[in-house]
This record gives sequence, C-alpha cells and structure tokens, in this order.
Amino acid sequence: MLNITPNLQAPSQSLFQRSSTGFNFDNRERDNQLAEREGFIPKPPTTTGSTVVGVKYRDGVIIATDRQGTADGMITTNCMKKIYRLQENIYAGGSGVCGDLHQVARLTRAQMDLHQLQMGCKVPVVCANHFVKHMLYRYQGNIKITMLIGGVDNGGPSLYSTWFEGSTSKLPFAAQGSGSCAGLFVLEKGWNASLDEKSAESLVIDAVRSGIRNDLYSGSFIHICIIRTDYSVSLYDKISAGVPVPRPHVLRVKPQPPKVLFAADHPLEPIANSMNSLPPESNQVLPKGTRTALALARLKSKKIKETTEIDG
Repeated sequence: MLNITPNLQAPSQSLFQRSSTGFNFDNRERDNQLAEREGFIPKPPTTTGSTVVGVKYRDGVIIATDRQGTADGMITTNCMKKIYRLQENIYAGGSGVCGDLHQVARLTRAQMDLHQLQMGCKVPVVCANHFVKHMLYRYQGNIKITMLIGGVDNGGPSLYSTWFEGSTSKLPFAAQGSGSCAGLFVLEKGWNASLDEKSAESLVIDAVRSGIRNDLYSGSFIHICIIRTDYSVSLYDKISAGVPVPRPHVLRVKPQPPKVLFAADHPLEPIANSMNSLPPESNQVLPKGTRTALALARLKSKKIKETTEIDG
C-alpha cells in the first residue's frame, strides 16, 4: 500500500488578521496593488449614515439612535438595529458599516461573557471599551465603525466614545454618525450635570431629531436605551421622527440692471509713426500701442483693396 500524505499548507495570514475574529482584508491589499497599474479604478466605498447620541445623567446613561439604514443614496430599511447589548449593564450604539458593527458587537459580547465567568461579578464598562478600542486599533482603521459604549457599574454611570481608528474618550455626552454635528449642538446647549431621567430622555430625543432633520442619511424611528444605576434597562422606540420639517421660503431677488459704480475716460491718440501708420484708406483712431487692432485694420484695408481691384 502506498502512504501518500497530501502536501497542504495553511494560508498565510494577512497583516490585518492577527486572530480568529472573522475580519480579513486581503482583498483590500489586492485592490491597492491593482490600483498601481494602469486602467484599474477601485470601487469607491459605500456611503452610510446615522445619528447616535449618548448622555450620562444623574442616575444612569441614555443611548439613542435613529433606525434608518442607508447605502449611498438608497434607504435599505427603516428598522435597522444600531443598539447592541454587551452585558446586562453595558450597551453600545454604533454607526458605520452594518456588517462590521454587528461582528464587533458579537465578539465584544462573547469576550465580556468570558470575563464575567472569570471574575464572578458584573463586568466594568471600561473593560468593554478597552476590548473594542484595541481591536479597532489593531486593524488600523479598516473596520469602518464608531461606537458609543455606555453602562453602569460599581463606579457609577460611564459613557465612552470610540472611533474607527482606536481613539477613545470618556465624556458626559457624545454624538457620532453623519448627523453628529447637529445632535452635538443640541447636547452642548441643554446638558448639565444635574439632569434627571425625564429631562435627559427629552434631550437625547431632541438631539437625534435635530440630526434627522439636518442629515439626509438619518431618519425613521428613534430607538432609546436607558441603563439605570439599579441595573434596570429600558429599550424601546419612543416616537416616530418622520414628520416633515417646515422649510423656510426661498429668498427671491428681483432682477435689476447692474449699477455703474464709477467711470474712467481713456484718451485716444492717433499713431503717427511711419512703421505703425495706418493705410490711407483707413481713418480709424486706435489706442496707443494696440498691435492687435493695428493688424486687424491692415487686414481690413487689404481686403478692401483686393475687392476694389476685382470690381475694376
């Protein structure tokens, strides 16, 4: 009998894949290599958008998002899930590519479950944030998501804002997504350290609604998650934000003729130089030093002379 052992080699891992996380960016390296050759145009990335808002108030944390899913200029769904449960005391709201967001939330939840079994107590919020930011930093910004991680633990309520390249900040309020600028304006105007739950809920609703009104990629319902210091959680759709927003009238200006602001007189002098003198048939007075006009005058005089000879 012949003992034939097949020569199988494990595929080499990409620079962006250090562990079995499910992320593989080999195609990205391939596209970068093909982009250096002539005639190849890489596919542009898909534009997504959302509005994610988080607020830390006196007795907990509130995270709110819109529910609209977009891909470039197309609305794919009006019930997109953007708030994920990482632990019973930790939730995360995210924006960016839906597949990446779902995978990162799933991995984070699995790691936090293992951490809870090892510790035997509730997982601190900072542990979930550390895992997410280290994974995003490892992939050098290729995972196109941003996350707001909020929850409560023995240290009280906490809210972290983590970006796709791995940078993070611990903030009392934050906004992310394409509608973050409009939402952040509302948060900066209305937030204070003594907010109660009702006031904080009203503030995040106004912030998400402002993002929806000023961002074409945000819309549909407002999804709200409230995590309280007694470890109770409320997760629900509060209101529908699809009400048409009144727009100001277009400013119309009556057409008017242009006004003359000032006038200047430019004196004209005949050219008396023999080299630049005009033919006797032309009595045109030209600006001094205008060679183009002089050449046109000569051409016109030549045509008149040729026409006269033909008629004669």
